Amino acid sequence: MRALLCAAAVCAGILQTGAAYPEGLEPVQQGIAQEAASLIPVTSLWNLAEDYDIDEDFLREIADLDGLTQRELTSLAVEYQLPAQYVQRFVDNMFVFKKGNGYEYIPVDPSLRKNSYDWDYLKDSSRDKRYDDGLFTGIKMIDVSAFQGDINWNAVKNDGVNYAFIRLGYRGYTEGKLHVDSKFHQNMRGAANAGVQVGVYFYSQAVSRAEAIEEAEFVLDNLGDYQLSLPIVFDIEGAQTTAYRTYRMGVQTATNIVKAFCDTIRSAGYDSMYYSYSKFLIENLDMAQLEGYPLWMAQYYQVPFFPYDFKIWQYSPKGRVAGIPNSVDLNLFFYDYSQA
Repeated sequence: MRALLCAAAVCAGILQTGAAYPEGLEPVQQGIAQEAASLIPVTSLWNLAEDYDIDEDFLREIADLDGLTQRELTSLAVEYQLPAQYVQRFVDNMFVFKKGNGYEYIPVDPSLRKNSYDWDYLKDSSRDKRYDDGLFTGIKMIDVSAFQGDINWNAVKNDGVNYAFIRLGYRGYTEGKLHVDSKFHQNMRGAANAGVQVGVYFYSQAVSRAEAIEEAEFVLDNLGDYQLSLPIVFDIEGAQTTAYRTYRMGVQTATNIVKAFCDTIRSAGYDSMYYSYSKFLIENLDMAQLEGYPLWMAQYYQVPFFPYDFKIWQYSPKGRVAGIPNSVDLNLFFYDYSQA
């Protein structure tokens, strides 16, 4: 990582800015059938098998073959319950998600703006991931909330973390009340004193544009005089149970909510972006309407599959950083060297 990177450049870099199929082989008919003659080398399937703890019965099944078509791979995936992210490594025209004992396949939208990251440059160390392709470099970031406990920010800084997102607050998932994170002020002061550059995020449970605007105004009211080097982030995620007030919220409603929050933040003079995990992004938002809003994407894969443009990748919820007593989310911000 280049030492001359400054928080302003990082922030500027951040801001540059389907339908599911039933279980089984139906998706093959539309997107994979056209590539049926193209074989996936068995050597490639074997080479990645250890990384994903692949069933040895599957490996014996394919041992005497030269290769598999994508159709054959998706069929065997159901039979041997292969991990979705393993199957995804060999399917580049669709998103692959596990669904019950089968899978759902969602076509990649060719009209959406794509990223240009080359995952051959993604490296794993014993504690984190690193990326540098000469055009983009991955800057280590963490995000924290009350769940991380009492943080020693000087130790965090000394462990090589220079950037962090701190949860400012959240809306309750049932009653809908707005809350300031119990560690927000402590974390903001600690990070500032240690020289860690910060942004903030808000965990939403808004069910309307009006509530999203209310959440944005809540953030602005509670931000006070704290100085931000990174954007204010809108965290939108799916309902985990039917008890969540956002259960069965429609795509257009969710999309409007993201826009309402981010636009309100921008109108107040702050930079904004939105966060969610890949499956929610693909199934629950109209990303074509959100191309003007920088994206922070969560996907806990060894190698991500998300062809669309994004600025930050949250790759693990189980990171360990000095000074933080509990596990912490780890992220890579992809900084464009041309912006230096």
